[in-house]
Amino acid sequence: MASIDMPQAFRKGVSIGKAWKPQDVVFGVGCLTELRERLPSTWSVRRLERGRARDMTIQVVAPDGRIGTFAVEAKTLLDPRDVPAVAHELREGPPGRQASAGVVLARYLSPRAREALARSGVSYMDATGNVSVHLDDPALALQSSGADRDPWRAPDRPTNTLRGLPAARVVRALVERRPPWKVRELAEVSGASLGSTARTVDFLEREALLKRDEQKRIVEVDWAELLDRWAADYTIDRGRRTAWRFAPRGAASVEQIVAGLGDGYAISGSLAARRVAPYAEPRLALLYVEDLSDAATALDLAEAPDANNVLLVEPRDDLPFVGTRTIDDVRYVALGQIAVDLLTGPGRMPAEGRALIEWMRTNEDARRRP
Repeated sequence: MASIDMPQAFRKGVSIGKAWKPQDVVFGVGCLTELRERLPSTWSVRRLERGRARDMTIQVVAPDGRIGTFAVEAKTLLDPRDVPAVAHELREGPPGRQASAGVVLARYLSPRAREALARSGVSYMDATGNVSVHLDDPALALQSSGADRDPWRAPDRPTNTLRGLPAARVVRALVERRPPWKVRELAEVSGASLGSTARTVDFLEREALLKRDEQKRIVEVDWAELLDRWAADYTIDRGRRTAWRFAPRGAASVEQIVAGLGDGYAISGSLAARRVAPYAEPRLALLYVEDLSDAATALDLAEAPDANNVLLVEPRDDLPFVGTRTIDDVRYVALGQIAVDLLTGPGRMPAEGRALIEWMRTNEDARRRP
């Protein structure tokens, strides 16, 4: 079996100096080049005639003479929502010309597109070095990592990120409220502008995270995958004031400290999650505060650089305080906010986030907010 593990060859838009160029995908040249460069010299690669439903058919020949055939589908870009159709086309193909496997060749493939191709059993290559090519007979496995962002993305390309407040507002609304939605209705409920909402919805549709009907209403949302996708672009301290503090009686004591202090505080992270899905004794308390300076004084928490267990976060907006719940005089953020804070947190917090999401799956009514 030919199995090659290549190191990451592309980071943050730095050229990898491949022998083929992004524009080569339209001719399928890149696929031939990649296979010839990455396979051992005892293997050979050859191109067969073009097919009407495919861009190219390629054969690989093992040292013992066994032959595997790849049907190549060349795409400049491939949105995750289009993967099922491409996979079906590669599997079916024209009568009498079935291949051993299918491979998608693209200028760039996003992480979600690569995941969708892998789930569909389709191999892939892109010009940044993302490669996953597999064949059962002859046994073949090529794997390498490239870029997680499109280095050739033009400034006028549609949005491809969930960074920023407008996207966060839309995501929170989609996770915590029930469809169906018209874009205008979603904008009104989320508090994002109509333009920002429309761009975010278009992006989520391309990412196969929501579905719209013929009237363009949002009728289905994959909210769990949406939380994962939001977490990929989310950083709790981006553009926010933060401060670390120490609670001598442990992170859990923060609930007693803030009880009854009013609307200027809201707990997230492990402390909030354990109210519905207990995982383990919280080691870190995450607390949103409306005013960091006032909170540092009112909470009377110590500064201990080597033993911090409380993170105070002053957001630039009111989103963390939207949809909060009050239990025993303590205010907790909404479940969607808790989940993303956990998924992007340190230590065991991502595992706690997964546990919370599983609880949310089986408690749909509790997940929703009015």
